[in-house]
Amino acid sequence: MYNQVQDSFQVFFRTSKGGCGIEYETAKAELLSVFRDRQTNILLDLPFKMRMNIYIEDMSDDELCRRAERLGYTHGILRAHEEPYLGEELKAQHRIRWYEGWIRIRNKKILLKEIYRQDEEKLLQEAPHRREFYIERNGEVVEATGHRYRRGMSPNDAKFIVNIAELQDYEIILDPFAGIGGIVIECRNRHLRIFASDIDTTILPGIAHISDNKCAISDARKLPFRDCLFDAVITEPPFGTRYRQSVIESLPELCRIVKSKIILLIADDMYSDIMGSMSGSGFLLKKEFALRRHGNLKSHVLRFDTSQICCEK
Repeated sequence: MYNQVQDSFQVFFRTSKGGCGIEYETAKAELLSVFRDRQTNILLDLPFKMRMNIYIEDMSDDELCRRAERLGYTHGILRAHEEPYLGEELKAQHRIRWYEGWIRIRNKKILLKEIYRQDEEKLLQEAPHRREFYIERNGEVVEATGHRYRRGMSPNDAKFIVNIAELQDYEIILDPFAGIGGIVIECRNRHLRIFASDIDTTILPGIAHISDNKCAISDARKLPFRDCLFDAVITEPPFGTRYRQSVIESLPELCRIVKSKIILLIADDMYSDIMGSMSGSGFLLKKEFALRRHGNLKSHVLRFDTSQICCEK
């Protein structure tokens, strides 16, 4: 008698096309972080296709879709139901990067059903160059579209950095380089408790609006918060060389006001300075991920925890 195999999932990660330079291991780590509370078993890794097959224990389609909507670097997920192939005619339809329907693999037939597909139009509407943001100009508050979008974080990157932080609902977060608020918006969408801060006075109306007035104008080198007020710092410091020294000088302040973890998205040429400054701070590098910003600019996401060191590259 045939023993039915439990359904697995085919996961298609975003590719490098469209200005998103995503490495396979980075996308894979994000997926696993979102399903970290469930037993998972990776059945097949296909890095050259940006795809993997995975078993996730007791996962309904509705629950999987809800969680997948948090993911930044996952393009689509299909449920794969396996049965023995008995010689019948099989039909499947091509859907962008995958097939949906019955396919044959040697002596098995597999029913592929699309469970989740990333909403490309929604991502485009939420992109920094299209985002509307309030700024102060000549003493008046005006609405600007695409304000400083080159400093803006894409929705995909914001989802990723929040996922890698592995936050609990009760934790309080600070973004001390909030800018036009990519991280703040993602945290607010998830009903997480985040406070925004930035040194630029002209963006106060905008960050006040997106943070529900949980914000401050302050220099990250001298933050107006008591010690250990926040559970986590999640931020993208400015990439420009002229800001380099100020970012390095802000690190002791970030360590002072946070309890447990600091997650930084930094430019590649900041890496050595950041690592050197964090040495001896009491925060140890737990995870490290490579990605690319603004086309082909190499960057890193670094997660520092107060727990024992465990660097994953």
